[in-house]
Amino acid sequence: MNYDVQYYKYDINQFRFKHLVTDLFEVNQLRNIHTLLDNTGNELFSNEDDDSTKLHSTFYNKLNTGWPEFMDTYKSFIKDFIMDIYNTDVLIYQAKPTFRVQLPDNIAVGGNEHDPADRYGWHRDSDPQYNHPKTEKNFIVPLTDSRESASVYIETYPGSNKFIPAKMNIGEVFNFCGAECIHGNKPNITGNSRVSFDFRVMLKDDYDENYLKNSKLKNKKFVVGGYYEIMER
Repeated sequence: MNYDVQYYKYDINQFRFKHLVTDLFEVNQLRNIHTLLDNTGNELFSNEDDDSTKLHSTFYNKLNTGWPEFMDTYKSFIKDFIMDIYNTDVLIYQAKPTFRVQLPDNIAVGGNEHDPADRYGWHRDSDPQYNHPKTEKNFIVPLTDSRESASVYIETYPGSNKFIPAKMNIGEVFNFCGAECIHGNKPNITGNSRVSFDFRVMLKDDYDENYLKNSKLKNKKFVVGGYYEIMER
């Protein structure tokens, strides 16, 4: 199995994710999105509060109360772009994407009190605090150009204990094996925010409707009609 991070370019004028999110927050540059917060805080996010900022609330409130421009674009992206990567006509995909903001001096995905300081929040998605199936494939869509400390460090292959930061460019999507490879953030010392969203997909042959574990944070079943939806063409 190839565990290398794979990068793919897409047409930002066809899939207008950056434009839609920029318009939602009414900022000139998403890298300055932290200026919309009164206080970014001094503590690193935990696993319990990394999606609880005003920025996350703005995004998810819009998404959950009707944002057809974004959701139609997301579904089209799955159907017309991601499915081509796997040369398939059927794909299981995360029903709603996950919004990420890595504020200056912080991390995007929080940790737990027992995490080592140098790998606070680093995990595999199949770890007990997340429970994701190992057959998932992770995709991240950067909405800001980001490097090094404002990126995701990904294990080169399971058990290697060697990590490389992803190169995040607007107009690219990249995938990696997040269920099997450890990944996480370092505190962002760039002075800019990193904004992105991510999702997971699964080939039909890898899908198990009898998978018993639920997502820890949202307590959703990893089934079609729960955490996933199915796309066909």
